[in-house]
Amino acid sequence: MEGDFKTLISFGLQGQTFAFDSLMVRNILPYEGQLTKVPNARNFILGVINLHGNILPVIDMRKIMDIDQQEITKDTSIIIVSPEDKIESQFGILVDMVKEVFEVKTERITPPIFQNKMGLIESFQGDVQENGVMIHLIDLLHLVSQIESKK
Repeated sequence: MEGDFKTLISFGLQGQTFAFDSLMVRNILPYEGQLTKVPNARNFILGVINLHGNILPVIDMRKIMDIDQQEITKDTSIIIVSPEDKIESQFGILVDMVKEVFEVKTERITPPIFQNKMGLIESFQGDVQENGVMIHLIDLLHLVSQIESKK
């Protein structure tokens, strides 16, 4: 349909910009390093946090995507998402920085330029050019299914 929009939230990882559907975002927190480690957790799970009485796992998006680690900065953030719109499905995603929330016409989304896997991400939903920056769109529901299949 003409005029359909998607609202996205973009974030940075190692100089690249990625985004996913902002309707799945519940909160954005500054990373303060206060995670409780979980014994025998998979390598991409940094630990858990207590958010308003709910214990949420936090995953490292760099490890999910096989991107080199870098130091934590003041911009490092945790994006709390709920792909299934339930408290039980909430988790945190550690990113280098949250950039912006923006709307894009769906017709502006082009096929993805990344044709290969990036870690657990088998494919991207597409790409969009916004303010001169190429943004790669991640399908969060697919990512969750990939994470769950690695249990």
